[in-house]
Amino acid sequence: MASPNAYDSAEASHRALRVIRQELERHPAIEVAQGFPPDAHASVEATLNPAQLKTTAGEASLTVRWFAGESPDDPPQFSIHYSDDTGFDCGWHHEPNPHVEGWGHYQERPDAETAYAYESYSFGSKIPTRVVWEILSRLATVLAERDSGAE
Repeated sequence: MASPNAYDSAEASHRALRVIRQELERHPAIEVAQGFPPDAHASVEATLNPAQLKTTAGEASLTVRWFAGESPDDPPQFSIHYSDDTGFDCGWHHEPNPHVEGWGHYQERPDAETAYAYESYSFGSKIPTRVVWEILSRLATVLAERDSGAE
């Protein structure tokens, strides 16, 4: 039997994802956010309101995954991934990736037939609530730049 003070990475990850879901529900661009599975979140999926993000997409979604680490001292591994009905797909990740130096990166592809382009990205924080707001702000910028370039 584990000590009541023992670190449980699954519980820590679930707690982080519960907080992430709550933060997403507070954001004006999010229509609905749900944790899956409901009782022990492994991910959070959100439906976005494209008009709030000022994008031309008709439907858009966000998937968040967060692993708190095997120990309290380990860095979290996470991803926040956007996709929409135009085929545009992008995401911010904090995990090892052979395409970039370090853990933080942004990846993007304009459509399902194109390979991802990767670039390093430095997160301002590794605190779940701050990451959510940082990335939703970055997402709005990416979509505005993308849509203004498409005109």
